[in-house]
Amino acid sequence: MALLRSFVLLLGSALLLAACARSPVVQLYDGAQKPDAQVLTVRVPSDLEVFTINGREIDGVNTFFSSGYKDLKLTPGRYEIVAFYKRLWDLDPDNHEVMKSDPAKFVVDGQGGEFYRLGFKRPEGPEQARELADDFSGWVENMQTGEKTPSEDSGLVLNRGLLAPITGTNVESAASASVAPQGGGGTDQPVRARPRKATTVAPESEQPQAAAPAPAAAQGAQSGGYLDTLKAQWNQATPEERRQFLQWLSR
Repeated sequence: MALLRSFVLLLGSALLLAACARSPVVQLYDGAQKPDAQVLTVRVPSDLEVFTINGREIDGVNTFFSSGYKDLKLTPGRYEIVAFYKRLWDLDPDNHEVMKSDPAKFVVDGQGGEFYRLGFKRPEGPEQARELADDFSGWVENMQTGEKTPSEDSGLVLNRGLLAPITGTNVESAASASVAPQGGGGTDQPVRARPRKATTVAPESEQPQAAAPAPAAAQGAQSGGYLDTLKAQWNQATPEERRQFLQWLSR
């Protein structure tokens, strides 16, 4: 267990440090990249975690970016984006707390070339963040016209455990390969969703034999190597990278 946790921490740290060079643009349609005039752009601040888009979990929308936001590129049409507030706050130099809210529903109905942004009243400190987490709402802003449409109650409840799911909804499984704009809008390819991994079992005679467990001393040495590498990366990380890493661990 210690070895597994060390590996997860090391992997998370490596992904976090690599995020600084990653583009915040997330293409959620199939095929080659299209010019902005042909797609719908929705900017999501990094403090918002996307749960579903049109009732489906979508892969790649909650990756960490150093920009503080992610731009979702979508086929023009209507989308219901269910998202919740989530941010790690520094209470003091040694204590942190992740504030999470119940999800709200943001409705975006746009054409090619339009640019929308999900927004909310940003808290200035941990106390305001707790108040926001207890009663979260926001709006969808049309960046061309400045018009704001309030978010709606999603009817969902977020269980606050470390790996707890959101309850009160039937989320379509990842068996489907895509999710289209509501009402059949748009003529382009639909949003790409996470595919379900196929599960196959080989005949008993073909199944590989389990490898013998590694000696305890070897496991301890390997774990120590992971921890040494993790400590070195932690010492080199900036305060913002450390906060994002701790926030990633809380997912």
